[in-house]
Amino acid sequence: MATLALRTGKEIMHNAGWVLDENEEACYIDIVDDNNDEGATSDDENRVYSEWNNLPDLVLEEIFTYLKPRERYYASLVCKQWRYAFYLPTVWNNFLVDDCTLTRQKYNYYSGWQYCLDHMRTQNCLARIGKHLRGVEFRPEISFNNIFQFMTLLTWSIKMGKQVDGPPDMKGMGARIRSLVYLFPCNMAHANDPEGIKLFGTGGQLLKGLKDLLSQLTDLRTLKLIDFVLERYEAKHLLDEVLDACCTKMRVLNIVNVTSLHCPIMHVGLFLNLQDLTISPQNIDDDVLMLLADSKLKHLHLLQNCYTTSYLAIGSCSVKAWRILKRDNPQLKVHLRLESLNDGEVVFQPEAPVYSVTYRAPKTQIHPDTVIKMVDHYKNTLAIYSYELLPKFSSPKSFHNRIDSLMLLICRQCFNLHTLVIREKVSTSTVLLIAKTAKNLRRLYVRRFATILRCDWPRHPEWSDEFHIWLKRSCRSYDSVEREVSQILGYNWHFLSDQEFKTVTVDVKSEW
Repeated sequence: MATLALRTGKEIMHNAGWVLDENEEACYIDIVDDNNDEGATSDDENRVYSEWNNLPDLVLEEIFTYLKPRERYYASLVCKQWRYAFYLPTVWNNFLVDDCTLTRQKYNYYSGWQYCLDHMRTQNCLARIGKHLRGVEFRPEISFNNIFQFMTLLTWSIKMGKQVDGPPDMKGMGARIRSLVYLFPCNMAHANDPEGIKLFGTGGQLLKGLKDLLSQLTDLRTLKLIDFVLERYEAKHLLDEVLDACCTKMRVLNIVNVTSLHCPIMHVGLFLNLQDLTISPQNIDDDVLMLLADSKLKHLHLLQNCYTTSYLAIGSCSVKAWRILKRDNPQLKVHLRLESLNDGEVVFQPEAPVYSVTYRAPKTQIHPDTVIKMVDHYKNTLAIYSYELLPKFSSPKSFHNRIDSLMLLICRQCFNLHTLVIREKVSTSTVLLIAKTAKNLRRLYVRRFATILRCDWPRHPEWSDEFHIWLKRSCRSYDSVEREVSQILGYNWHFLSDQEFKTVTVDVKSEW
């Protein structure tokens, strides 16, 4: 896109333009057209001009959002219209800060060449675009010092902008920031051991710098602090500044793995207008639920990832607390989710108003006791049941060892179920029975490679002869199954290839 922008700049300016040299630096050069005579002018009537400079603002905004900050700057040199697009609000909805953002290489005697934050460039950048920023995202990998210095500079700039006699170019600095995301790389395992996990949390000056920044952002709507793995004494005061600055304005709060051990975060129940909360199960207890019962919270996501303590070491909240929560906040929906590369299980919360149970764990299998427990607890509320990604285990082929009967049990008992994702082996007759049994089913995802052409269900006493004949006839081919399921669900349904199944991600927010 940056190359296209520079090429377009040549067309617009005719005799000169910006290009990238071998060091990816922009340089201004003359453009010589060998086809024109010396006397030819740029106003030649036969010349065809491009219309890239006349793109609508909405299109330019969309294009600029895909560019990195450096590429946006080069594109802004093309013409006045593209320079104007550089400052459009949507372009700066999210500013990503990683190890190399606004840095320069500096030689260290002990470590060799390293990327160090360029304070002059950073200050100039913030002076130009700081007032347009809508969101900031921190994704450090190894250079924590660069992130700390950037946060310090941003905090100082915001403070200076708030002063009455502050610098004019800092007025309004950070005033539009509504979202902040900080993903901490807590796994310090060796790169050659992808499944190894060695957790090291943040804290100290880095945490202090973040809290100082949060204290200056008084209009935050979304805050995501992920995998901090703090000590308990630090975790209990993590949200002090945020609560003081955004008590009534916070809408979305995501704090996953604030600690590795049990440590309730009471602050989450004190945001008066919070709508969406994502938290790890080790960071809630009965007292937190009592606070949430008196809030306006609509969606509570209990998320476990690969850095969360084993589900065997995490206790669930009491049945009494969940009953009080359902009574005082009947609109609340609970979502249980597991994201891990290893085998694991979600922490079931008895009597909770669970709306969805989703897994993104390729080594986790469906077990009968787990399904029976889930159906017993959530049969009146469960609407989404999903296993994403391709499995990294072999599914049994025998009917009695497969999950066919478990899937049909879920469809029979959970009458609100509308989304079902199946990745293990089932038969074509099971797919037909699922489509017939689940009355509210709207979305069904099944792998073609894991579906067996077979009618291996024993005849049920309630089945009529006509239904049994239809089942045996329809399950003989994939085409006939797809045709029958399409007719039942009311849209053009088909089995998914493994390539298509990899892309399946159930977004529970789209189902609200």
